[in-house]
Parts: sequence; C-alpha cells; structure tokens
Amino acid sequence: MSRLRFSIIINCYNTLPLIKKCVEAALVSTDHNSELILINNHPPYEDALAFLREFKHPRVRILDPGRNIGCMPGFQYGAEQAQGQYLVKLDDDVLVPRKNWTAAMHQALKDFPTLAYVALLPVAIKENPRQQVKKNGYTLEFRRSTVLFWCMMIDKQLWRKHFYLTDLPLYGVGERDYERKANQLGLKKAYLTSHVCTSLGRTEESDPLYGAWKLFYVKRKETRSDFETWKKSFVLGPAEAEIMRRFGYPEHQIAEVQTLLTAAQQVEQSRSTTEGGPNYVS
Repeated sequence: MSRLRFSIIINCYNTLPLIKKCVEAALVSTDHNSELILINNHPPYEDALAFLREFKHPRVRILDPGRNIGCMPGFQYGAEQAQGQYLVKLDDDVLVPRKNWTAAMHQALKDFPTLAYVALLPVAIKENPRQQVKKNGYTLEFRRSTVLFWCMMIDKQLWRKHFYLTDLPLYGVGERDYERKANQLGLKKAYLTSHVCTSLGRTEESDPLYGAWKLFYVKRKETRSDFETWKKSFVLGPAEAEIMRRFGYPEHQIAEVQTLLTAAQQVEQSRSTTEGGPNYVS
C-alpha cells in the first residue's frame, strides 16, 4: 500500500450543516492520496454529535479525544495520528475550492524550500499583487503579516520537529505562534492566491453565538470560558458591541447576538430556579 500524501484534519465543533458542507467539499476535491481526519471536539449540538458517531467513508477517520480539547490541541491530536506526509489544518466552517488545491499547496512547499507553511487565501483577505510569484499551476503570495489558518498545509516532519505547541488554550492560538517559530527558523509563509477558500461562519446555517464566542475568546482574555459557560454569563455591553463592529459585524447581527444571549441566560435562570425549588421566606 502506497503511503498517503495528505492528512486533512478538521476540528468539528460547529453546527451540523457547516460540518457536512466542509467535509463534502474536502472529499470531492481530493482523491485516494488524501485522508480526512475528523476530530470529534464534542460540539454542543446533538445532531452534530450523532453525525460524528455514525459517519462512514473509506477515506475518513473520526477521532474522539473524549471531550472538547480546543482548536490547535485538536489539530495536534489529529496530526499525531495522521498517516500523510503533509498535514492540512482545515476549519470546519470553510469550503475549499474544487480545483486541485492540495497539489498546488504541496508544489509550493516543494518549489520553495524556505517556505515553512502555505495557506489558501481566505476570501476576506485582499491580494497584494506586488508580492506574488506565478508558477505553473498556482500563484504564491509571500506575507510578512500573519497568515490565517482557514486552510493551511505543513510538512509533517517539519511540524513534528519545530511546530508542536504546548500549554495551549482552548481557542485563539496558532497563527501567531507558528509565525514566531518560522521567524526564528528564518522561514517564510505565504498564501496561494490562485486558490481561495470561503468561510460559512456568517451564513444562516451557522450559530451566531458560536461566532461571537470565538471573537471574544481571542479579544477578551478575562472572560475566557468554554462555549456553553460563556453563553450563560457573557454581557454584551457598548464596549463589546464596538469590538464586533470593528470586526465587520453589522448592527442587525450585533442585535441578534444580544437577543440570543438574553434568551440563553433566561433559560439558564429558569432552569436554576426549577432545580433549586421554591424559595420560601419565613
């Protein structure tokens, strides 16, 4: 049996429609040289959990760490068990292009030995043609700024030797740590501008609260908690609303998140009152 070339690792902590679309796009755009590793990161959605327990495909393995271990820890959990020569970190709410993106990423890493890792260009990021290099089958754009890991590829041996991270939080670490390590090693990073990936994070199938939680997990370290705990206690005030505006949230989505938070907290208060029983005062 020939050795697998690519291991595509998808942390699953999103709504079921997004996970299914992500997996389907990855499967139809790759072949027998690739395996998909789905990490059951114990999403807070029963239908997603059922899908991860029951889904079968000859090129898909589903790994269960037993609990939600987070974003980069989940990737590393899958990477340790990956059979491919190259690792791909793919977010579970991202659609990869249908053209041969794995081959293009792999070729870029082969063509440029000083390239630590390469990522598909997120649709939200603007190109900079002055920094681009055109090759046969792809266009590469080197970046000094942080390269986002919506879909990133790295050589497994390089990852194991230099990019294995420790003491990781649940969410919000990865790109900056990889960037620091690449700089220390004198290595570069780049986007494939010829191959663009798309986020489903703001579509109707997504959970608006989950997207807001990810944002505030990064921006408000003092309020970090897991998603379910966050929903029960987070206060969306004027300062928090301004953070959302800076990251592209329109007013109606900010209002929607506020409404959903209020509803979740009312449900929690009602549950606490019911479980605590009537409060008699003598």
